[in-house]
Order: sequence, then C-alpha cells, then structure tokens
Amino acid sequence: MHKSSQFLRFSVPVFVLLALPGCDRPPLSTNGVVGVFGGVGLAGGEFNYPRGITIGPDHCVYVVDKSARVQRFSSEGVFETGWRMPEFEAGKPVGLKAHPDGRIFIADTHYHRVIVYDRDGHELARFGSHGRGAGEFELPTDVAFDADGNVYVAEYYGNDRITKWSADLKFMSVLVSGEIDGKPLARPAGIDFDAEQTLWCADACNHRILRFDRQGRLLARFGELGDGPGQMRYPYDLAVVPDALGGGILVCEFEGNRLQWFSKDGKSLRTWGSVGRELGQVWMPWGVAVGADGRIYVVDSYNSRVQIIRP
Repeated sequence: MHKSSQFLRFSVPVFVLLALPGCDRPPLSTNGVVGVFGGVGLAGGEFNYPRGITIGPDHCVYVVDKSARVQRFSSEGVFETGWRMPEFEAGKPVGLKAHPDGRIFIADTHYHRVIVYDRDGHELARFGSHGRGAGEFELPTDVAFDADGNVYVAEYYGNDRITKWSADLKFMSVLVSGEIDGKPLARPAGIDFDAEQTLWCADACNHRILRFDRQGRLLARFGELGDGPGQMRYPYDLAVVPDALGGGILVCEFEGNRLQWFSKDGKSLRTWGSVGRELGQVWMPWGVAVGADGRIYVVDSYNSRVQIIRP
C-alpha cells in the first residue's frame, strides 16, 4: 500500500451557484439545466480547467482538474473534500472512474500509471509504468470495470490501445489496438461497460464510437467528423445510460461543444448544448457522467464548472 505525501483536505468555504429543484419545480433554464457548481479558482469547490468526472456508488461526484486536484462533491454539487495528485510537474490527469466498491481509479496520464484512492483521498494502490510493453502505459486516459472486477485502461499517443488488468491489478492482455475497421485507433478516450458487458470506446481523433465484446472483437461503430446528427467532433468522453433511464450512450464532444445521445445501434436521438458561457451552453466540454436518478453531469471545461441537466 502506498501512502500519498500529497494528501490534502481542502476546507476553504466555496462559492457554489446551485438551484437544484425538486421534481415539481422548474429548471434553471428551458434547456434542462437544474444546477451548476464550480467557478474559476483554486479554493475548494473551484476549478482550474476541470477535465474528468465520475460518480461513486454513494452518489458523490468526483472531478479532477488541470491543477492535479481531485475534489469530491455531494450529488447536489456541495463541496466535501479534495486532494492533490502526488506528482504533477510533468502533466495532469485527464480521467477517473469510480469502482462499484467505492475506490477511485485515476488515470495519472503524464506519469503513465493508474493510482487508486479511497473516497477520502488516501492512496491504496498504483499500477503501470512508462513504456509500450506488457504492463506499461503511454498517457492513459480512462478506466472501466467489467462485471468480474477486471480493470480496463485506455491510453493514447504511442500506444493507442486498451489493456486489461485483473481485479488484483495484474496485467492480463492488450484487448484492443491497431487498425479498427479500416482506421488505426487514435486517442481512445472515454471507455465504459454497459449491462450487457460490452465495452464502449470514444475513438476521439477518428470522431467515432466503437463497441467491443470482452474479447476485444468489434461489434459496432458509428460516427464521423461533422456537426450534424450522428456526426461528432473529438468525443473525449462517453457514459452508458442505464436502460431504466432510457438506455443508450451519451457522448461528450470536446470540439463539438455539445452532448449527443445515441441509441445502442448508433442512431442519434438528441443533442444538448452549444458554444458559449450561458447556462445550457458549454465551452470545450471534456467529460460526462450519469447519476442514478437520471441527472447528467457535464464537465464544462473552459467555463470551469459542472452543469447538471435533466433531459
């Protein structure tokens, strides 16, 4: 077990713009926004270019930003605690994912490893090292878990692949790499499993979404560069929508400045957002997560905030 020397609990009072309604109250705006939290700064509850988001089994929301801080919020956006990554001079993390047991896995991107924390920021484990061989990473971006507890890590730059690790964090195999349906995998960003135990991947620089079985066989793909329905610009994250909440896949388009909701067969169902600073607008959004109650949390990166919407 590793002890992080950089553990830091933030306790500074925070500014939170929050107006989460009950089910019978109107939203903050006509585009489905029901809450927003954050703001530019380095105090607890503020962000310096937030990039990754995940929701734990306790419904708490975790956000990592470009100052290498991880912050935990209540589901309503109230700041609870935070900590800083142990090293950050070489670069900052871009993705994180909550395990069903409550552990937080952070893709420590520029240190080519994954670090595992408890919900309060105490380091529990770390795995991976820099390289292109078995058990090594080159700029990991995101983490996902299958029903058996195996861990999957996406990485880009020289590797551009997804690797599989056992529940006890031992390297197992390279699941996906190389050419996929005519194009080399190019910056696999967000990854997530659905209830059918298929793995979804945002193939960011190819502007498409890929779906694999647990053996790494391609099951489906959709998307191309563009601004129309079914097209996308740099999908940096995705989130599976549980069937009880409507099903499908939510895709966060970094350069497209929107969310796009797809059915599992790749049909574009609706979009949300446009570029700007007003509520319901986003500027280079990086991440998305779906809460158990159906609320959607959008990392509005250049606006240094998280918007909460109810579609």
